Amino acid sequence: MKKITALAISFALCGILTACGGEDKPSAKSDDVKDEIKKDMAIDNGPTLAEKDDDVIAMVNGKPVLGVNFKAYVKQRKLGRPEAAKISNARMLDEYINFELALQDAEKNNLQNKADVKQELDNHRRTTLVNAAFNNFAEKNPLTDAEMKKDYEARMSELTLTEFNLRHILLTNGDDATTVINALNKGGDFLALVEQYSTGPSAKDKGLLGWQSEFDLLPEFRVPVSKLKKGEYARTPIKTRFGWHIVYLNDKRVSPPPTYEEVKDRVRTVLQRRQVEKYFLQLRTTAEIKITDYEANIPAIPEHQGVNVKQFSNN
Repeated sequence: MKKITALAISFALCGILTACGGEDKPSAKSDDVKDEIKKDMAIDNGPTLAEKDDDVIAMVNGKPVLGVNFKAYVKQRKLGRPEAAKISNARMLDEYINFELALQDAEKNNLQNKADVKQELDNHRRTTLVNAAFNNFAEKNPLTDAEMKKDYEARMSELTLTEFNLRHILLTNGDDATTVINALNKGGDFLALVEQYSTGPSAKDKGLLGWQSEFDLLPEFRVPVSKLKKGEYARTPIKTRFGWHIVYLNDKRVSPPPTYEEVKDRVRTVLQRRQVEKYFLQLRTTAEIKITDYEANIPAIPEHQGVNVKQFSNN
């Protein structure tokens, strides 16, 4: 039987609540409870959560529902889901009460002692502890603005892109490509030859491909194009999956790198990945590891990866 995730249950509960009582109408059982605690509710974007983590915000079958648990539920419910931000907290409370009812039913039926459930609970516990361990390391070794700027400045040359403005004549076979090259070598006009021979969609624009960074060029174009000067064409046809190309360089320019502020968040992401590597490398340095179940070597820690140049291209 296919397992149902907590997220799936959450969305199912949304549908149940909508069907049973309208989008934002709380259940009758929770109205009295919410009225009693209304004065103790803090305000995020309307009357929402209890200020104190140990506040009792509801009673379900005589069992108290605490504000700290409800806060965690709402946070998880809204995480990465902009549409969830529109759901009223009264409706969130109804959802959470349904979760509490299901939890009590599971405990009543002793499901926490089923082998597969115990394993899943243990997996969640282990994952939570691993995340806590790394967060503890990150808090003790915070990234500084100076570190991020240093990494950015070390890669300035990589982030400086050369861009090319190109035209091309696209041909379907090598013989036609040779014919066009011979015509150009004899002083033929490139634009006239585009109109006469090119089979590509750019022919209507006289073969214009426009500005492209060195990373956006077809791989086969990069070396030949880098050797061209403004106003020159590649003397040898370039074969790609599209056919044979005769490339002409209209112009060339150097595109400055993005500013530090523009890429600051991406630099932080790169350095945070390095932090993860550093953390596990430190643990491995003092650990005794022996693999007994598999014929495999302990994988090497990957080399640090710097800022990806292409992701900063404006093209």
